[in-house]
Amino acid sequence: MPILGAVLGATGSGKSEFAVLLAQKLGAEIICMDSRQLCKGFKIGTAQPTAKELSAVPHHLVDFLPPELQYNAAEFAKDVKKILAQKPDAKFILVGGTGLYMQALCKGLSPMPPSNPELREKLQKQYEGKPAELYSAALKTNPNIAGKIMPGDTQRLLRTLEIMESDNREYHLDNRVGGIGTLPSIWIDFPRDELYRRINERVIKMLKNGWPEEVMELSKSVPANAPAWQSLGYLELKNALEKNGNPFSIAEQVALKTRHYAKRQITWFRHKENSVYADGNTLTISKKQPCFDKLEAEGYELPSSTIDLFQQWHPKKL
Repeated sequence: MPILGAVLGATGSGKSEFAVLLAQKLGAEIICMDSRQLCKGFKIGTAQPTAKELSAVPHHLVDFLPPELQYNAAEFAKDVKKILAQKPDAKFILVGGTGLYMQALCKGLSPMPPSNPELREKLQKQYEGKPAELYSAALKTNPNIAGKIMPGDTQRLLRTLEIMESDNREYHLDNRVGGIGTLPSIWIDFPRDELYRRINERVIKMLKNGWPEEVMELSKSVPANAPAWQSLGYLELKNALEKNGNPFSIAEQVALKTRHYAKRQITWFRHKENSVYADGNTLTISKKQPCFDKLEAEGYELPSSTIDLFQQWHPKKL
């Protein structure tokens, strides 16, 4: 299996930096498994890998998707398989926190019905300007979306209703195909209060380090209805800049939504994956946000358990 395993964690857990060090140690490349980091140009607010990290290890499926386009778990699984086919001799590590992507890749997904433009247009008109009603209707139609689709993700909610209200319900039979099988995984774990503190600090850091400027620049070329704007915090920041020009006015709102998202990630992976838990504090220099440059400069040694997990799983020595 060319995929050695997966590094998982809630948003703000430092998994990207840790994964780079692990990939360097194992001579592997990284496949990003994040539904928002793939959007082209949406870098800071989605915490895409830094230029330093990108240069240290080859990365795939990050910052490549035009923001106007939709993307789903089935496409992710298809793209990963394409990467594996193109580089059969390479080793890879999955890194991210989008549970549905991992499920689609490992277990496969039931085939989805084709789009129904006529029904989609009808639903758009029915729920235009009614986001709460749209979310409620989608949740009632398909309770499985709870914790997987955010209330403000209009396109995915409409797609949910479109699928369930179409005449293609046979597509929802448990007919999963195309999974690559189980992978060993490491979950970077923090006590809940510490993870939330890290998230709060990261939101402020993003706002100080160019996120408002990024949003203003994106606003010039990316349509307001582009799916990429549904990434956490982007619409809030865009609206704040247009109304009062104060990006920090939305800091607590975005931090709260991010904490809720992290909670949903934890719940998903706790029930879906049998991961080895790694104490996040042992993977960082201090209790503050880990610094990749500092870790690299000090010749940081990875905990042996993280290497051992992948070595024990694969019959050949890594």
